[in-house]
Amino acid sequence: MRTSVLTPYCCYLRVYEPVAAFPERVRSSWVAAGGGVPDRAQPGALVVAEQREALAALLPVLPPGAFAGEHEQRAYAMEVDGAVLFCPDEPALRIREALSDLMTALPDHVLKALLPAGGLERIDFGALRDCPPDAVPHILTARWHVPLVWFVIFGDEERSVGMDPVRELRYRTPMVEARRRVGRAHRLLSQSRPDWKLDPLAALGRWIEAFHPHSWVELDYGGLVHLMDADTLTSDKSAADVTTALRAVAQGNDEEALTAYHRLRKRWWALRVKERAS
Repeated sequence: MRTSVLTPYCCYLRVYEPVAAFPERVRSSWVAAGGGVPDRAQPGALVVAEQREALAALLPVLPPGAFAGEHEQRAYAMEVDGAVLFCPDEPALRIREALSDLMTALPDHVLKALLPAGGLERIDFGALRDCPPDAVPHILTARWHVPLVWFVIFGDEERSVGMDPVRELRYRTPMVEARRRVGRAHRLLSQSRPDWKLDPLAALGRWIEAFHPHSWVELDYGGLVHLMDADTLTSDKSAADVTTALRAVAQGNDEEALTAYHRLRKRWWALRVKERAS
């Protein structure tokens, strides 16, 4: 019997670093015996494995050994000018971050309503304690939409769309461009819109600053492509709309900036409505 598994309705912002950026311990675990090339999981299988662990994170107790052994060697790979860059999936670190955000964002009475009695006390934080306290995940995840601030990193010319045999939409850019665009956008908006809350943009800037300057950044629409028909996917120009909005702000053209912003909001609101209907 043949079955198919669609990736979840999530998108991913990933940073791929040169292998030299990783500690010797990690490099040693990646290098295949006699090969010199790290052992890489297939992207589709890795996304499915990530989803299994995301589901496991919803349990009151994380499965014993969920993040040991083979998971330490999993990584996405990207080849640039003959050099292979890696993005480890780091499930334990990302789940620890998600749990921390959950407990910070929600009051105790809401957490108690979401989790079974004593659920927080039974969470196996020991499964996550090997993560360094100041570690930064190489992957950010969002569900049912792409956070608009992520598009600041990319230019429309860096967009690629695939329809057959695999439906996908990705942006990829070198780290130097990502930092330049985020820094320029933050300076522009700080000066021209001092009343705007720029915390998400500042947080994004701090995140990319944590990585090697020769890294690359990728936005992968992931499972969101299955919420879009072919015309919607191929006509999606979200990064171009963000660029247009920022350029209009710089030129003092509020009307054009609002038009681009409303176009973005309309496009992504259509997907968020599907979340509420599911």
